[in-house]
Amino acid sequence: MRYIDTELQNFYTQLIFFSDIMAPNFCSDCGNILSLSVESEILCRCCGARNSNTNCFATTLTTTQNFPSRLREILTSQTQELTAKDFESTRIIERECPECQAKVMTWSEAQLRSADEGSTIFYRCVCGYRSKEDN
Repeated sequence: MRYIDTELQNFYTQLIFFSDIMAPNFCSDCGNILSLSVESEILCRCCGARNSNTNCFATTLTTTQNFPSRLREILTSQTQELTAKDFESTRIIERECPECQAKVMTWSEAQLRSADEGSTIFYRCVCGYRSKEDN
């Protein structure tokens, strides 16, 4: 009885190991399920018949290119690099600076609060003075 248990345990170990690689074969004489093997011929444990191993072995090389990814596409695409100067405002408004009495200031706009409220306007003078106005 111990021999059969060990044999079954070995079979299930092989089955788990080979299940992702190949499907089981059946004996052509008695129909018994054959042990999974990488050999070209399999001996039936029930009737002793020799059966050819009909499993097809294939090796597939899978790379990241086989799985499209929008993130990978963005990261590997030709992107434009922006500097801090690119984000500087070139919008000018006629507004007097309270510090240096300059007649024009640059301005930028940002949505800092919720969408149903107005945006915030930031003003900047050449002298370095800054102010903001909530719309």
